[in-house]
Amino acid sequence: MLIRVLGEVSLEAPDGSKVPLPGARQPALVAALVARRGQVVSPDRLATLVWGDEGPVNPGAALHSAVFKLRERLALAGGHDVLVTRGGGYLLDVGADDVDASVFARDVESARCLPPAEAAEVLGSALSLWRGDAYGRAADSDVAHLDAIRLDELRRTATEEYAAALVNSGRPAEVVALLRPFVAAHPLRDAGRRELIRALHAVGRTAEALDHFQQHRRHLAEELGLEPSPALRELQAELLRHAGPGPVPPAGAVRPSLQGMQVRYLRIPSGRVLAHGTTGEGAKLVVLLGWISSLDVLASGRDPRSSLLDRLTGDLSLTLYDRYGTGLSPGPVDDYGLEAGVAELEAVVAQVGAPISLLAMSAAGPIALAMAHRHPDQVSSLVLFGTLADAPSTFPDKRLRDMVVELARSHWGVGSKMLADLYRPGLSDEAAWHLARVFRDSAGPDVAASYLEALYEQDVSDLLPQIATPALVLHYRSDRLIDFTAGQALAAGLPNGTLLALDGRVHLPDAKDLDVIERAVVDHVRRHATPLAASL
Repeated sequence: MLIRVLGEVSLEAPDGSKVPLPGARQPALVAALVARRGQVVSPDRLATLVWGDEGPVNPGAALHSAVFKLRERLALAGGHDVLVTRGGGYLLDVGADDVDASVFARDVESARCLPPAEAAEVLGSALSLWRGDAYGRAADSDVAHLDAIRLDELRRTATEEYAAALVNSGRPAEVVALLRPFVAAHPLRDAGRRELIRALHAVGRTAEALDHFQQHRRHLAEELGLEPSPALRELQAELLRHAGPGPVPPAGAVRPSLQGMQVRYLRIPSGRVLAHGTTGEGAKLVVLLGWISSLDVLASGRDPRSSLLDRLTGDLSLTLYDRYGTGLSPGPVDDYGLEAGVAELEAVVAQVGAPISLLAMSAAGPIALAMAHRHPDQVSSLVLFGTLADAPSTFPDKRLRDMVVELARSHWGVGSKMLADLYRPGLSDEAAWHLARVFRDSAGPDVAASYLEALYEQDVSDLLPQIATPALVLHYRSDRLIDFTAGQALAAGLPNGTLLALDGRVHLPDAKDLDVIERAVVDHVRRHATPLAASL
């Protein structure tokens, strides 16, 4: 038996014949159970998933009847006794070979260990299992929404890996045909664009490949405020060298970048283990990345902070770290509060060696300000971007705060997309899901929600008059996530605070402003660095 969910939900017998699933309830029941395979699903939960809030008069009896009929369908397909009753609920007891989604995921994973030619064959076969969007019509409800998102993303990743395997095994013409529609449908994906550019160059269409790079640059800037990743910029430079003379970096030239950051681990006195990395040259700048982060995602160029930080590596020595429980820093987290955040920062600064400057972005303001207040001898300057000192005053609506926290905790897929829309209002659906994926790749729902919940209680505004550290405050005038008034309050409350107001509705650095922001940050950090720190 094969249960198919890579397209409309269906059943297939061992001889390849199709076993119909009549009506809408049978496919929905299969989808609900497959999306939760290996789990016991309670009758109440299963009835709600299949019928919604307005279910039948007697949902228990209706579900019992639907399960009975489904067992008949499964038996016709060769799946005898795979839908079992256990612990007061229902469990779909099937193996990896019995569900096309499991076969697909297994083959994609196994291909990553194979030489290019073999990987291409395995990935091509795996992708041929798809007949439409994951779970078909059942993907639009809670029945299988989250698993459909996961599978559709894995399909896109597998397509990019298939393209790379084809290029690397000498089949670039196939990649051009494969990726033209893919890139049109997913224009923000770096890996797909990179493989199409490589394939076009390999078939002798270098001018067209370079044009694709420029299209990608424009689209990234407009949609996400980002610049192309370091890997894509290096590919462009390589193609320009092939195309002829011009202002191109010489082959082998090494420029500091986030991609060159080596991640190390630091155990701090509390026992927490933090992932941190240093890259770049110049005065020391420790970066507090805010709410949640992943050094891997940052280095890939996908994070909305990536472009600015990558630029700063050319003039400053940056140290970045993932807060405990996020990104590459393992959990579990038992304390999400301000004191735990300051303790993490103190340990990172001790590792780097004071004096340093601090760049705090978004939710990280209270931690950086508390550090500067407690250790003024260690912090030579502050850069505060889109952040705050007093969260309760910035977010006064407790009902709204609780709603955001609950949405992040219980519906992380939808919650991350809602937050993406606040980071950059007016995003296309493709861009919103790109940014939402950055959040989901940086932390799980419980950690993300708990850090948000703790942030909403933080208030260090009473410390501001006592912090003499020179501070540069950057804030967008129409920031919808953290209101501009929070930046104004920071600059006014700090004895040596200077406000640089930026025009725009976004929350974090936008590509059009990177020249101004980079110059302001570098000048501020260098101006206030000690002679020893500035020379490092």
